[in-house]
Amino acid sequence: MKKPMIIFLIFIIILVVLYIGESVYIGIVVHSIVLESYNTYGENNIYSDTVSDSIFKEMCYRNGYPLSAKERVDVKEINSLSFPLTIHWVFGGKATYWYTYEIYDENGELAGGSSQIPVTINFEIQQGKMKITDYDEEP
Repeated sequence: MKKPMIIFLIFIIILVVLYIGESVYIGIVVHSIVLESYNTYGENNIYSDTVSDSIFKEMCYRNGYPLSAKERVDVKEINSLSFPLTIHWVFGGKATYWYTYEIYDENGELAGGSSQIPVTINFEIQQGKMKITDYDEEP
């Protein structure tokens, strides 16, 4: 009676470890995609097999600020992005992260930004690959 219980517990522990491992992997992928969108102003989508160009561009939260134009070298930007918390199931899931973005003008004064903005990304698993289907940023 004791041996089946131990085997069952080991099985459950393995399942939990696998679930957490996959959640961390998905979080790493989402984090990489969001940073690439930020760094390229949403223009260079090297993750086109995972996210559409329109969602990739939408992920770049610095695009809403006129001072953050690529040509402007006289402004200072501060970007902080949390690691995504991910829940998933067999055919999809959600990843949520928070970002803070501040932009300072040439005089060092705060010109705009956002603080601790929650974002939820929905994804599906299609033919064994993750595909981002929705990007929802809270106002």
